[in-house]
Amino acid sequence: MFGLPTDFLLDGLVAILLVATIFYSALLDRRLKALRSGQDGLRHTIDQLNTATARAEVSIGQLKQASGEVDSGLSEQVRRARSVADELSVMVTSGNKLADRLSGEIPGSSSGPRKVVPLATRAEPSAAPAKTARPEPRAESRPAQRSTASDGASSLETGLNKTLLEALKKAR
Repeated sequence: MFGLPTDFLLDGLVAILLVATIFYSALLDRRLKALRSGQDGLRHTIDQLNTATARAEVSIGQLKQASGEVDSGLSEQVRRARSVADELSVMVTSGNKLADRLSGEIPGSSSGPRKVVPLATRAEPSAAPAKTARPEPRAESRPAQRSTASDGASSLETGLNKTLLEALKKAR
């Protein structure tokens, strides 16, 4: 070809290929270093993620324990509340029945059938009245005194019935 020895051409070609290999090796080394540094960053990120996961597991365990305690406490409170509600329901029902019975005995009430019982059958005059802890009627609930005896007994009965009804309402 140009009068150059073949050995020299082959040596030049090998030298060019060696320079290309060195350049490629340097480029590959940079990329591997970047990958390793990214891998180190990734390793650090994974360690942080593992730590956060462990904390979350501990927190979930604590939340389960706390919710179990709250659940048992609430269950007990609900059970007691239902028991009290049942008792109150029985009390209200019996109070309503008693109020209906008492209002049925009041003359002139229109809430139900009147059960007018003569005074002679209610209490025998010879029997001594039993001392009970009945509340005294207040001045505003006392009936006005009337001139006839039957009106007086009726108004006294009405006043006592009203007093009993007020006491039942307050007991609710």
